[in-house]
Amino acid sequence: MNSGMLNLALHYLTRGWSLIPIKAGTKNQPCCKWKRFQTEAADELQLRKWFGNGRASNVAIVLGAVSGGLVCRDFDTMEAYDRWAADHPDLAPLLPTVATSRGRQVYFRAAPADLFFVDLRMIDPPEDGEYRGDSGHYCLLPPSQHPDGPIYRWLVPLPDGEIPFVADVRAAGLLPSHVTESTEGTETTESTEDNGGVQRQLEECVCEKPPHTSNCSVLSVLSVTSDEKDDEIDRAILETIPSGIGRRNRQVFELPRALKAIPRLADAPVDAMKPHVRRWHRIGLEKAVIGTEPFDEAWIDFLHAWPKVKFPRGKEPMIAILERAKHSPPPAVAQNYEGDGLRLLIAICRELQCASGNKPFYLACRTAATLLDLGENGHVKAWRWLTLLVHDGVIEAVKRGERGKRRASRFRYSENE
Repeated sequence: MNSGMLNLALHYLTRGWSLIPIKAGTKNQPCCKWKRFQTEAADELQLRKWFGNGRASNVAIVLGAVSGGLVCRDFDTMEAYDRWAADHPDLAPLLPTVATSRGRQVYFRAAPADLFFVDLRMIDPPEDGEYRGDSGHYCLLPPSQHPDGPIYRWLVPLPDGEIPFVADVRAAGLLPSHVTESTEGTETTESTEDNGGVQRQLEECVCEKPPHTSNCSVLSVLSVTSDEKDDEIDRAILETIPSGIGRRNRQVFELPRALKAIPRLADAPVDAMKPHVRRWHRIGLEKAVIGTEPFDEAWIDFLHAWPKVKFPRGKEPMIAILERAKHSPPPAVAQNYEGDGLRLLIAICRELQCASGNKPFYLACRTAATLLDLGENGHVKAWRWLTLLVHDGVIEAVKRGERGKRRASRFRYSENE
């Protein structure tokens, strides 16, 4: 039994922090599905189950509102931390600080408006490290062990009372003055939930024969390979970085979809994308979410994916179906039901049938739950609603899905309204 880690986890819990267990020898592999703990903290019983069995040797804190507005300013290098500490000698010895494998992590509490995430290396001009302030991100806490061997430890210890509150994070040098929440990116060093059915349906829809692409002028090619900062390209790169080892293959397909969603890149030759793919690969290596596989392999995958993208990101058929369902006059039969979500599901089924013509349409429970924004375990509610609609004759179940083969159910919408 790892009683030392358990006792520390229980101590951290007394501060009102949301904690999760991390697999030994890693910093990006939670031992649990942690989405729930982005909005509520695990209790003492749960911590004893996690840390009382000796298997979870690292402990992490989920940042943001769930942990009382806690923020971590992660300095990747000692040079960057030393500069900040020299400029703010009043704060450096006051704010709890952790020694990491390469730099420092400084903890403080902030106002709700400052609880967001920014990869500071991607802003213009770039700075060192990350500003982690939302509940979609976590950090290892002492005495966790970094995969490279060093033990996290407190250099500036936790106070007896609350963590200091920083009213103006920009004046404190913890966030550049020009950075706002609109600058925020997507952290990729932690796990995220799989979109399940939606992702599978989209992957079936977006791959077709390579479309004809128009020739680009020399000027347009230069414009997309320039080293100048480009917020749209930065966002496409950051939003498609894998969330962990083993997810590269899927995300290297998402990258061309994200880049083609930028109008001026939609018809660009694939070779013009190479600097962006190289940057995507480099960031993935730095964040330890891509293994040691060389860039050549990612580039080969990208070469295959680029001409096959029919629908850029954000323009997928299911998204279009959802928008039409929301903005078209509701089906008359929907008025027989009280719930807005159930009414929208009926409208989605109608639009899916229109798109499928005379053929049945596919719809998985998890896909429906995602489209309807039903939250965690929403697929159960979606299943109940679909079952009700089948019973009432609004839709016909043509063929049930096969879970083992990851196939969605097929339905037919009734034309009798």
